[in-house]
Amino acid sequence: MTALLLYKICITMLAVLGLSFVAEKVSVRLAGLLSGYPIGTAIILHFYGLEYGAQFAADAAVFNLCGLLASQCFAYTYYRASQKTASLVVTSVLALAGYLLPAFMVSQMNPTRLTALIIAIIATTLFCILLRGKRGKQVTASKGWSTRLVAGRLIFTATLVLAVTAFADIVGPVWAGLFSAFPVALYPLVLLLHREYGPETARTILENFPYGLWSVIAYALTVSLIYPVYGVVLGTLLGFAVATAVLAIMGIKPLFAYWKSSRQNAT
Repeated sequence: MTALLLYKICITMLAVLGLSFVAEKVSVRLAGLLSGYPIGTAIILHFYGLEYGAQFAADAAVFNLCGLLASQCFAYTYYRASQKTASLVVTSVLALAGYLLPAFMVSQMNPTRLTALIIAIIATTLFCILLRGKRGKQVTASKGWSTRLVAGRLIFTATLVLAVTAFADIVGPVWAGLFSAFPVALYPLVLLLHREYGPETARTILENFPYGLWSVIAYALTVSLIYPVYGVVLGTLLGFAVATAVLAIMGIKPLFAYWKSSRQNAT
């Protein structure tokens, strides 16, 4: 269990560093889209499957679909709160409350896979509309990556993963599934970029986050179907294949925009 937990922490920390690099050096919009990729979800569901069995993880994946409503409520609350207050603490507290309230409501349900899928699709469509921005905010002058900066990002991310895992370990598949949808990569990314570059950069990340979640829907649905039949390892690989295909489709437009901008700057 310790080895698996360390694996999960390391992968999530690398994901946050990678997304930070994309946001600061490539495109904030693309980083927001990639933050919706099922990095945290895949690690947590894979961890559940190895520790508690394929069926437990498959059941948790159904609630992961429902949990996407809560994760997007988190993003929307953070987005709106950052427009009203300059306090990172207040913004974070409100965003966490925005996650926990719908998560609690979903925990009282007993959804089928189809019901969970419908909830995820409706929620993601709605928040794609609500968080639709007019123009992305690009980082104009990225900071150098000092040892202190990298260490701070890693420590914060590791602490968050440990907190989510500790809570999920003492509950059943309902809350375990809901917390597998917690944005463990998005939250530290947004908070750190908000602190270092301002709320507009954080909001650009959040505006593009729901578009990346279509890949999470594809992943969680695949896992819920495949894990009990083909096992955790093959189910994870197939889930990533489907999720990557969906993300590639969603990411074509921002990638073209980046390549076009790069060519124009070169000339």
